[in-house]
Parts: sequence; structure tokens; C-alpha cells
Amino acid sequence: MFHNYKMMFCVYPTDNEETRTLTFDAARTQDKTLLFTSLHIPESQGLKSYLEYLREKHRQRGFTFFADISPLTFERLHISIDDLSELREAGVTGLRIDFGFSNTEIKQITKSGLQIAVNASCVTEADIEELALPNLAGWHNYYPRPETGLTRDFFLIQTALFNGRGLPVYTFIPGERQFRAPLFLGLPTLEHQRYKNVYRNFVEIKYLSPESTVVCSEGTLYQEHATWIQTYEKKGVLTVPLSFTDGALENTLFDKVFTVRTEDTGVSWRLENTRRVITPEKVIQGETRARGTLQMDMPSYGRYQGELHIMRKDMPVTANSVRVAEIPEPYKALVDFIRPKEEIQFIKAGKL
Repeated sequence: MFHNYKMMFCVYPTDNEETRTLTFDAARTQDKTLLFTSLHIPESQGLKSYLEYLREKHRQRGFTFFADISPLTFERLHISIDDLSELREAGVTGLRIDFGFSNTEIKQITKSGLQIAVNASCVTEADIEELALPNLAGWHNYYPRPETGLTRDFFLIQTALFNGRGLPVYTFIPGERQFRAPLFLGLPTLEHQRYKNVYRNFVEIKYLSPESTVVCSEGTLYQEHATWIQTYEKKGVLTVPLSFTDGALENTLFDKVFTVRTEDTGVSWRLENTRRVITPEKVIQGETRARGTLQMDMPSYGRYQGELHIMRKDMPVTANSVRVAEIPEPYKALVDFIRPKEEIQFIKAGKL
């Protein structure tokens, strides 16, 4: 199973210079040269000088930008719908129409030759049909104020408007190292992802909407998360950190790729080709065979001995299976985002 996922980054006029520099460097490290930006944040000042800053990054380092705009953009930059050459010269290749434009005006903007996107969180099917743009894209909204982000169900409904037409969709997940002014409380599309780590959120979006491009809405990532995301993007292998790993199994668990069996039991994900004659160093059971633990079948299960299971739900303790490792709490939700035939690699969890 191969995934060609390309996570994007964002840069804003309200970012300080250190955050901007780190973001551009992270994007380059991740082989991403297209970034999202906003040209209409109410708190931003000096939009003309910021556009010049983008032009410099475009000319010197080859970065391009997908820009969020509203009528405020044209007012502050002293440009018109009929001439967007100043934006193109700054490396802007696409425009996300946030609010304040009629469908007629949006069609007029398309004459600029820039790719056009609409707010996927708010657009209606009637609007998409009326625009009838073959290269239309949908960029979801992000929500600075807590308790205003989308529910999972509404996100899926809105995303389906684009997936059903073969149109690209972009979805935001909040950052984890630098947060955007003025609230500094994260910028998620899905409200329940606020305050959670980038890697967990990235995997969830790819589970809910494989066609979506995931966009880190602010700042940069922890290095391990950037590495795990690249592994998923380039190799299609899901990295799962483990703590409390039984010493006798470390050579069995690490430095290899496992494949999840096809069968969906609802109880656990069984890993292919893991049956072998092996005994844990210690048997230390929990109160249950808890969700997020790695269980191994004991000799009492006969030919199933050694088979590994990632628990998807809490089940009663049994003498036939023992706990040999567990997924740390920040990553436990990964068990909900695994698919049959998923390829997985385990790594030893560092300090969390």
C-alpha cells in the first residue's frame, strides 16, 4: 500500500522572523516548496512589505504560495481584480477565496490565470455547480477560537462535495511548536484535534480523507513527527511508537515492517507472519488487555504461539495472551486509524 501524501506548511504576516525562518527551512527539508499564506488577517500590518518579503523568498529560494484573500486584500495592497500581476510576481500561484466575493467576481478573478479555491468548510453544492470551474480546489477553514471547529461528520460531508467531483481538498491541522497570533490556541479544521500532536492528527486526516492534502496550519513540527510523516508519505509505512517493550522481544519488534491482516475483527489488529516459538522475559499483565497494548499469544494457544495483536478495545485478561508492549497515550488513537493490510513499523518511544 503506497501513499503519496504531501503535507504543507504555512507562513503568515503576523509570524515573527524566527518562526518564518524555521517554517521555510522545515518546508525545504520536507521537499515542500508550496506554502499557504493569508493576505487578509485583520491584525496584520504592512501587507505591502509582507508581499515584498514573499517575492524575495520566491526569487531567492523558489518558494510559491497559495494565498487566502478577501476584499481587504485588494484594499490594503491597492490592487484590483482585473490586475493580479503583483501577486504572481511574488510567487502566488493560487488564491483561496475566503469571503466577500460573489460567484461572478470569483469567475472574474479566474481570468488572472491563478488557481482558484473556495472555503471547503462553508461552500454549498449549489455554489460549486454555479462556479463550474474545472480546476477548482477546496481548502477547509481553520478556527483560532476554541469550540468553533468542525465536527467529524460535517467535515466528511463537506469534503465529499469535492471528492465526488475529483477536485482536490486541503485540510488544516494545528501546529505543535509555534502557534499563531492573536490567540495562540491552535488552528485546526476539526475541533477535536485542537491541542493534540501533529503526527496523530496527520494520520487521522489521511484515515478520514485519503485524498486530502494535510496542511500544518502554523509553525513547524517536532523532528520525530516530521520523520514519521515523511516515512508515511514516501514509503506508506505507519510508524507506531512503543513503550514498555519486553526485553525478549526487542529484536522481534524493531527494525522491520509488519503487515496488518485483512480481517477486521473489531477486537484487535493481527499482524501477519508473527507466529513463532518465543516466550516473554516477564509476564506483567494489566487490569485488562487494554486498547493500545501489544499482546502476544502464549504456547497454550498452540500453533498461534507468538502471534502479535494490537488491541483496539479493552478486553478481559486471559492466560493465553500477554502484554509485551504498549502505545504511549499521545499516540494511542493510532489504533483507530489503521486499515487492513496497513504496513507498520514499531520504534521505541523516546521521552514524551
